[in-house]
Amino acid sequence: MKARFIISALAMLLVLTNASAKNIFVIEGPEETYNQVRVVNETSQSDFSCRIVILNEDETTNRVYGTYNLRGFKSSDSNTDRFPRGTKMAIQMEKDFPEEWSYYIEYKDFPLFDAVIVHLRAKSKEFNEE
Repeated sequence: MKARFIISALAMLLVLTNASAKNIFVIEGPEETYNQVRVVNETSQSDFSCRIVILNEDETTNRVYGTYNLRGFKSSDSNTDRFPRGTKMAIQMEKDFPEEWSYYIEYKDFPLFDAVIVHLRAKSKEFNEE
């Protein structure tokens, strides 16, 4: 259990540091295959949609994995379909999404699902240190 947590934490750091402006990430969790992607809204926005797409090696869209309808803070939505570790994915937000955002990835082993959890967050605000 501790080993999975450490691997997940390291994978999250890799995704955050390697994420491009296109919000592309590669599934690098401990499982050989996953069968669910869950998106959690941790932004200040409500009632919006985003989607996760599976990419080809040249970063063109292969197919839409799922569309996620998110309501308020901490709301979540999920889609279920099997995919292997090493799959390249991207997050696509609505064109008029009004807030700057970031994300991090978490890997969870649930009783029926090996899930990839995408946490959408508001970009960090800077604070006055005076």
